[in-house]
Amino acid sequence: METFDLARLTDFDFEAVCKDIFEAEYGFPLEIFSPGPDAGIDLRYFHAGNSELIVQCKHWIRSPRSKLIDHIENVESPKVRRLQPKRYVLATSVELTKDAKDKIFKALSPYVKTPSDIYGRQEIDALLRKHDQIVRRHLRLWLTSASILTSLLSKSVLTRSHQLADDLDSTLLTYAPNESHARAVDLLEALHSCVIAGIPGIGKTTLAHVLCADYISAGYELVEISADLEEANSLWDEKIPQIFYYDDFLGQTAFEEKLGKNEDSRLLSFMSRVEHSRNKRFVLTTREYILAQARQRYEKLDRHRFDLHTCVIDIADYTYRARGTILYNHVYASRLSSEVKSKFADPRVYRPIIQHPNFNPRIIAATIAEAERLSSNPEDVGRRIIENLENPRRVWAHIVNHQLKESDVHLLGLLSSFSRDISLEDMQDIWVSLGRNLRELRSSVAVLDGTMVRTYHKPSKIFIGLHNPSVRDFMRDYLLDEWNSLLSLISQFSHFEQIENTLIMANVQGEARQLFQENKVILEEAAIRAYDSPGLREDGVNRSFDFSHRARVYLHLGELLDSEAILECAYKALNEGQAISNAYDPDDVIRIVQLLHGSNRESSRRQFPDVLESAIEWIKEDLSSWPLLESASDFFAALSGIVPEFELQEVEEQMQVYAQDSIRAWAEEGPDSMIDHSIMESILSYAGQHQNPDAVFDGYTEAASKLPDYEWDEGPEYRGTGLSDPHANLLDEMRVVENMMDSLRRED
Repeated sequence: METFDLARLTDFDFEAVCKDIFEAEYGFPLEIFSPGPDAGIDLRYFHAGNSELIVQCKHWIRSPRSKLIDHIENVESPKVRRLQPKRYVLATSVELTKDAKDKIFKALSPYVKTPSDIYGRQEIDALLRKHDQIVRRHLRLWLTSASILTSLLSKSVLTRSHQLADDLDSTLLTYAPNESHARAVDLLEALHSCVIAGIPGIGKTTLAHVLCADYISAGYELVEISADLEEANSLWDEKIPQIFYYDDFLGQTAFEEKLGKNEDSRLLSFMSRVEHSRNKRFVLTTREYILAQARQRYEKLDRHRFDLHTCVIDIADYTYRARGTILYNHVYASRLSSEVKSKFADPRVYRPIIQHPNFNPRIIAATIAEAERLSSNPEDVGRRIIENLENPRRVWAHIVNHQLKESDVHLLGLLSSFSRDISLEDMQDIWVSLGRNLRELRSSVAVLDGTMVRTYHKPSKIFIGLHNPSVRDFMRDYLLDEWNSLLSLISQFSHFEQIENTLIMANVQGEARQLFQENKVILEEAAIRAYDSPGLREDGVNRSFDFSHRARVYLHLGELLDSEAILECAYKALNEGQAISNAYDPDDVIRIVQLLHGSNRESSRRQFPDVLESAIEWIKEDLSSWPLLESASDFFAALSGIVPEFELQEVEEQMQVYAQDSIRAWAEEGPDSMIDHSIMESILSYAGQHQNPDAVFDGYTEAASKLPDYEWDEGPEYRGTGLSDPHANLLDEMRVVENMMDSLRRED
């Protein structure tokens, strides 16, 4: 028998749930009514001007049953006698025994007509099971029932998602549904993929977590992608429903952060594969401007109708009510004192926050988390939220400048020198190599964990990284302001990944590029030192010894800084490391050829002929499948004007023959031809670009007509949630927010 975790509801959530329950039971509307702490009314029903029914909701999760009984006898009973309602109903989240009910009934008689009008946790659970549409309406209620996260953790194949389970758990405590949720659900149901985009801190990851929880609750297995889409393909299981989650799939600060990945073809292919499988869903997040950068850079991404798959979270999605709910949830769920919380019931405190033009959920969360660590004056917290909305950098600047030791700041600098999270073992090795004490590291991790840093488990390892993208943004700007600290940090670099991240920083920030050019000796020494560095410990794809990627980074950085010393490292990777013949990613090879071809440096020009010849041989080595042919075609198109035209023509001829054979087979046999559906879709798309495809590809029209007839296994029915009253007018929203915030001053 399913039970619901009522303890996860806020006071206002509990009232809203009770309102829906009793409206369904009694068949008439109830008004949520909270004029103040002494009225004794939470819900009421009026008929012909007289109070017919009053419902009092007692959400007691912090106190024992005995204290509730005392409160009813000594506080609520006098209120009820003053009100003299015709009928009084008590609903509480406390589990009530028969003896407890009898005592409460005696205290509230004659207004409670029968002990059945006293609803404890068991009765609330029973009513929720009876009215399952109410459960679906209250997202936090059903997404936090015990079965949901348990179902996630039972997936032994995906042990790295355990940390995500904890993240979902905390996310759902403070999430406030808004219109972006409904749009994202519509996209997932229609196209099976959804790219969530928006400005930093607007709630992209939060929405993604909620969507994942939605589908987990419907029986889907969660696959969290941390390296690239090869992970997703390797874990794909046709037999079971799966939702794939790829956070910041284009990087956190700039598209260049994905230097080592040729994700355009893989991404579009995977999205197509998901779209044609009814038991798969795909959720991705990215900053909107990074998606724009990616589309400018990659023709395939630009051609694809990403707008059809993209749900942009806009500040307009945060209505007055949604903003009020976000603020209320964060205050309610915080460890702030009752005195501090009660201050947020004052409209002079909460209204300037929720009406602020820079309203941002992450700023709210970060400021309250900061206040939890300090002995805050009740008047200060609301003021600090406003100040941080005015200047978002202030959130982290105050912590770094006033609350942290030198070792804490140094740890933040080291973490920001990598573009992704690293294992704690690697951080310990780096820390010791710099002559620092491990006790000091443990202390810094303890201080920062949960605020600016997060630690979590992946299979058999603990990983550490910056808590969220806003911390990375702040540390980048902080180090540029404190440029001596940045140069000192670079002088301690020991890993190739840190050099790669330096290139990213130089590409993103003109100020950083100028600083590096003026101090290139420090960069040169670090680059040479890091060239032979071991790879980081990780559970995903380890590309640290991919010499083509290493050559690409060193070529780019060397040209950027006009450094022959760094370029020599690139030449070493090209020659001794056989970077081209052992390449992993076509995009690395393309960029190497382009960088050498475009260089005015004699040393680079000397490398160019042999590299170009090796590159052509490498891409043509295996053209046995359609994806490899497509990759070769894209490769030569990207190097148009550099490679001979006949190379592209040869690949085009092979593609045409391959497409002719595949289309003929599909026209005759359909899916029985053993050609993957998503591959066939790509082949037909290629054929459709010809002026008269039927004349070139025998059976084209017949094959295309069979494509929609392909049947897929059904996944479980999706349990979507709708937003009640999404278009409420402003006056209604203001009344709801006023009642909600007012509940912060009530005493149990």
